[in-house]
Amino acid sequence: MTAEFRTKIQKKWLWIAVLIYLFGIAGPALGLNLQAYVDRTVITVGHTVNLTVEIQGSSQVPQIAAPGGDDFVVISGPSRSTSIQIVNGARTASVKLSWALAPRRTGKLTIPAIEYRYKRQTYRTDPIGITVSENPSQSSRPSSPQSLQSEKTDRHPNVFLRAIPNKKEVYKGEEILVSFALYFKENVRNFSRQKLPDAQGFWVEQFPTRKQPQVTTEVIDGEVYRKAELQRLALFPTQTGELLIDPMIVDCELIVQRRQPRSIFDDFFSDSFFGSTKVETVQSEPVTIKVNALPAGGQPTGFTGGVGSYSIRSTIDTLETEANQAITVVYELQGRGNINTVKLPALDLPSSVEQFDPKVERQSEIRAGHVTGLVRYEYVLIPRSVGVLEIPAIQYAYFDPVQQRYHNISSRAFPVQVHPRRTAYAEGQPLRKREISELGSDIRFIHRQVTSWHRIGHSVFASFGFLFSLGLALLIVVGAVLYRYWTEKLETNVAFSRRRRAWSRATAEMERARGALAEDQFTPLLDASHHAVAGFIGNRLTLPNSELGVEQIRTQLRKRKLEDQQIERATDFLQTLERYRFAPDSVSDADLRQIIERADALLAQLHKVI
Repeated sequence: MTAEFRTKIQKKWLWIAVLIYLFGIAGPALGLNLQAYVDRTVITVGHTVNLTVEIQGSSQVPQIAAPGGDDFVVISGPSRSTSIQIVNGARTASVKLSWALAPRRTGKLTIPAIEYRYKRQTYRTDPIGITVSENPSQSSRPSSPQSLQSEKTDRHPNVFLRAIPNKKEVYKGEEILVSFALYFKENVRNFSRQKLPDAQGFWVEQFPTRKQPQVTTEVIDGEVYRKAELQRLALFPTQTGELLIDPMIVDCELIVQRRQPRSIFDDFFSDSFFGSTKVETVQSEPVTIKVNALPAGGQPTGFTGGVGSYSIRSTIDTLETEANQAITVVYELQGRGNINTVKLPALDLPSSVEQFDPKVERQSEIRAGHVTGLVRYEYVLIPRSVGVLEIPAIQYAYFDPVQQRYHNISSRAFPVQVHPRRTAYAEGQPLRKREISELGSDIRFIHRQVTSWHRIGHSVFASFGFLFSLGLALLIVVGAVLYRYWTEKLETNVAFSRRRRAWSRATAEMERARGALAEDQFTPLLDASHHAVAGFIGNRLTLPNSELGVEQIRTQLRKRKLEDQQIERATDFLQTLERYRFAPDSVSDADLRQIIERADALLAQLHKVI
C-alpha cells in the first residue's frame, strides 16, 4: 500500500467522522417541539393553575426561568419528568416541567411566552390567557356554581367536533382532504355517526375508518385535549364558486368521573372506568371552500378537465399479424386525482381497420393519504388490408395544481405489420364482429414465445416450503385476530379487565409489601398487604370500592359458596391488619413477617376458588 493511497483512505475516514459528528449535533434538534398548556383557563381568587411545559425530542432537563411574570406568582415547582420511548427502532424522548401558579389579581391575566434555547436555536411557546374571577363568597353579586361551570363549558367545552380541511382555496377538480376530529377531555366509551356531512358540488371519496380510532393529544388555547380522527374524506369540486361542506353530527357516550370522599385505601382501587355516563350530541362547524376556475392561459387543445398528476402507457399483444385477425391494444392512465372522471380520447384509425368499443376498467385506492387510481382502455382491432398499420399514440392533457401548470402526456405508438392471410378460412369468410367480441370470454390469446419450462407433474403448491409458509401465515392471522379480540375486550369490558388483571395487581402489591418490610416501613407494609388481598377479592368479584369492608367481603364470599374456613381466614387477616394499624406498638418484627406469609398463602388459596 503506497503512501499516497494511505493518505486518501485517511482523508476519506476523516470526512466520514466529520459528517457523523455534524449529524450527531443536528439530529436531536430536528424533531424538537416545545409546547405549554394549563389544566384550566378559568379560576377564582385563592385557586391555582398548573402550567406544564413539554419538550419533545430531547431528554435533557432544561433550565427555564419561573414563568409567573407580572400576573402570577410561583407557588411550587418546577417538578420534572422524563420519558423515553422506542417504537420500531425509532427513539423519542420528552421532558415535562410543571409549576403551580397563583394569580396576583382578578381579570384577564396572561402567562407569558416561555423561551428555550437548544443547539443554538431558540424555541418559543404561545402566551396563555387565564380568566380570574372573584370568589363567589366574597363577591357582591355571587354566581352559582352552575353558572361558573356553564361559563367554563362555553369557553372550553369538554367535547367538540371539528372539520379540518388541508386547504380552503382550490382549483376546480383539485383534491381536498377533510378530517373530522373529535376533541374531548373526559373518557369517550363509544360514538355513533348520526349524519355524515353533505358536500353538494363535490365528488366524495371516503377513507377507510377504524373501529377504534387512534387517540393523540393536542393543545388548544393552552388546554390539553385528546383527539380522535373519526372520518376522513377526499373531495373533488365539480363547480366553481364558494361551496359549503355541511356539518357532521356524532353522538358520544362520555364517562363522567364520580367525585366522592376518598379513604386511605382508594388510591389502589381508583379506576377511571368507574363513573356515570352521559350522551352528548356534537356537530362540526360548516366549512366554506373557495373553488377557482382553471387558468385559461396555456390550456392545451383537447383538455377535458383532468386535474392531478398522471402518467400513461400503452401495450400491444403483437406487432405482426395477418389480415382479418384481431389484435389487442391497451392504454393505461394512472396517477393521483379523481380517476373516475378521466376520459381518454378515441383512437383515430383508417377506415380499413374495424374497431370495437373499448372495455373500460377503473380502479381507485388510498395511497399515502391521497386518492390514486388507474383507468384501463382495452381495444380490439381487426385490420382488413395488408401493409403497415400505424396505431397512433393517445395524448392526454391535465392540470397539475401543485405546479400550477398544464401538462400534455403521450403514450407509445405502434407500427403493426399486416401480412396476407395464411389460414384455412375460405376466401371471403373473415372473422365476424360477434366472433371477435366473444374472444374476451371464450379463449385467451396464446403466447407466441415460451417464457419458461416446468417439469411435468411438478407444482409449487405441493412443495413443503409453500405448505409451511401457508400454515405459518394462517397461524399469524389467527394469532393477530385473537390478540386484537383480547386487547379490545380488556379495553372495553371493565369487569373482564378487572378479573384478568386481579392477580398481577395483587402480586405487584405483595412485592411492594416485601420492599416495605426490608426497609422497616410499618404503614406501607400494612397498606400494600390490604391492597393485595382486598383488591384481589374486589377485582375478581367486580365489587365497587364502597363494598370492600370486612362484612361486605364476608357476605360476597358466602354468596360464592366458599367454605366457612376460607371465609374466616380472609376476614380474620383483614381484621388483623386493622388491629395492627391502630395498635402499632404491640406489633413485633415476627408479626410483620407473618403478615407477608399469611398474605401469600391466602392469595394462593383465593386464586384457586374465585
